[in-house]
Amino acid sequence: MATAVTSTCACRGFSVTVEFPNSELPMNRALCLCNNCRRVSGSCGWSSLLVPPAQMFDPSKFNTTTYETSKGVARHFCSICGAHTFTMIQRGQSMCVLNTGLWDRTEGLINWTGCKWVDNTLDGGISVWFKNIKRPDGTTEVLKRWARRDAGDVEFVPEGSLMTMPKKEEILARDDKLKAGCHCGGVKFYITRPDEASKKVQSPYSDLITPYHSHSSENPKNEAWWLRQNDTKYLAGTCACTSCRLATGCEIQPWAFVPKCNISQEDGTPLDFAMGTLKSYQSSEGVLREFCGVCGATVFWHCEERPELIDVSVGVLDPEEGARVEGWLDWWTDRVSFEELALSKDLIASLGDGLKRWKAAKQIE
Repeated sequence: MATAVTSTCACRGFSVTVEFPNSELPMNRALCLCNNCRRVSGSCGWSSLLVPPAQMFDPSKFNTTTYETSKGVARHFCSICGAHTFTMIQRGQSMCVLNTGLWDRTEGLINWTGCKWVDNTLDGGISVWFKNIKRPDGTTEVLKRWARRDAGDVEFVPEGSLMTMPKKEEILARDDKLKAGCHCGGVKFYITRPDEASKKVQSPYSDLITPYHSHSSENPKNEAWWLRQNDTKYLAGTCACTSCRLATGCEIQPWAFVPKCNISQEDGTPLDFAMGTLKSYQSSEGVLREFCGVCGATVFWHCEERPELIDVSVGVLDPEEGARVEGWLDWWTDRVSFEELALSKDLIASLGDGLKRWKAAKQIE
């Protein structure tokens, strides 16, 4: 007996069905937080699983762009919408791993185990928010934090380690520019600190703050909700909406809300969505997403309703500042945006609970 899974990207240009033997389900999976995965996707955690050898498919049948992040590792992303779809691995034998963010189901198929390659994050990245997860049988299991690999000769992150960037914020407070760029370097830009112009931007509330399914997004007083910490940092949050998931190939998409006036190209000129290797994809009416046409990293999200406030993928921000970039960003902890639309509900529930616990712990400090 086997269970069929269909993997489809946002534009539906890529769609494949694979059957996994029931005897192998559920499959263990840790989110990968390595620099390669974060910067090639723009996300905060990467997940993919091996396609049964008997069901290997021909990559040339799909309109994907190939990008090699290391020898023998060729990542494929949709040439139209930018979603990371699968990776072909040539190491002694040919293997194919399918990005789980595009699956039509994961419950009962994936057993989330924690996060790996945490040491690449410098500050723990999203692993600090994943403490426990509730299993289908009602039991709660502690999630693991691997320093690097989660198989073979493994090393766990010591308790209390890789949680913050010690004293980093004091240094960053003097910085006036934050570097950003995708894995291949085809897209590079800078973000500047909030200023008076940042406050004048017009924008309704984000679903992150006021859930659209139960509240109005109207912001009649134009509260500058995107500015935090006495207007020295930008708000950042996690999103589990269907559109982000299918346009990236990842279960969780981290966004920083930055005024367009605070984003400049590498040469100092204003942001241009046609700069470098950027490609655009209209994911819905009035909504555009930009991704690198060479490596596939999701970079921006913007819409006609709030054209002067841009969502910037946290995964493309300077990794030397730590994966959470807390010297520049203040994370929203009350909810995961569009969490009610999450496909991997156990994973997102764990994230939401972890965010709240993290907030409570910081208030005690």
